[in-house]
Amino acid sequence: MMMMATVLESGALVGSIINPNLFNCIISVARQQDFLPVTTGKNFDYLIPVASELYLGLSWIICSIIFLVVLSIRQGGLVPPHSTPASATTPTRKYSMKEPPSYYQPPPASPDTYNMFDPADLPPRLAEYANMVYSACEDLGNYFGFQDSSVRNQAEHLLILLSNNRRYMSTHILPIAAQPPSPIHALHAKVFSNYMKWCRAMGISPNFAKVSSAVSAPPAVASRVVDLTLFFCVWGEACNIRHMPECLWFLYHKMMEDYILSEGYTQTRSLYAGHFVDNVVSPIYDIVSKVSSKCDVA
Repeated sequence: MMMMATVLESGALVGSIINPNLFNCIISVARQQDFLPVTTGKNFDYLIPVASELYLGLSWIICSIIFLVVLSIRQGGLVPPHSTPASATTPTRKYSMKEPPSYYQPPPASPDTYNMFDPADLPPRLAEYANMVYSACEDLGNYFGFQDSSVRNQAEHLLILLSNNRRYMSTHILPIAAQPPSPIHALHAKVFSNYMKWCRAMGISPNFAKVSSAVSAPPAVASRVVDLTLFFCVWGEACNIRHMPECLWFLYHKMMEDYILSEGYTQTRSLYAGHFVDNVVSPIYDIVSKVSSKCDVA
């Protein structure tokens, strides 16, 4: 209805510009007066003779139709741009407030989509510690029920960090006397410096892995790889708990304590991927969320 009124008004405007008698005719009809045609005195008056009301009405309709055609061409058709005609064969479905509409779900991504490197074809700088890291990831992932994709992400993360820490093995950065025994020692000292402070503040002894049968490497190196792998796996699945560093260290401390007690028997325990998120991260998040909401209300 609104569109039709716009078309008629525009047709009247265009027709009045071409022939002023149309405007006089519309005004006369609106006022219920007799129509008295007049001439404009312009040179093209002879092209459009003074006509009757019937002629002027037809010219109004023609101008409106022309305007409607031009408008439909510019808008891409007579159908409004944001509406789609419903098919007679396709039943319409009404959605309630409790039932959101279903959206297109893309196919599941490949496991390699969010990783930078292929574990079977790593650059030389990353391949140096790959066997140790992936062995520790597999053992810890099965034992604590970490998600497979998260474990792979953190394995790649850890390998990149170890590669970056090779700079401490250069005399341009540190003298030979101050250099750590390996990049693993350097990264371990950096990552767990806050954990040592937390243990001193809590008055407890730190928990670090013993000689791990899952990693074939010198004991001092193998144990540190297990420590780093466990921390980054916990960090990778902690979600917003990452903003609670004391909570992260508590989780690491208790999990490493349990891992040490079961050393040598880890292969007999295999939890489903996602067990850690479902039974550790989610309950903690729910408690923190409830406390936070109560504080906001207060």
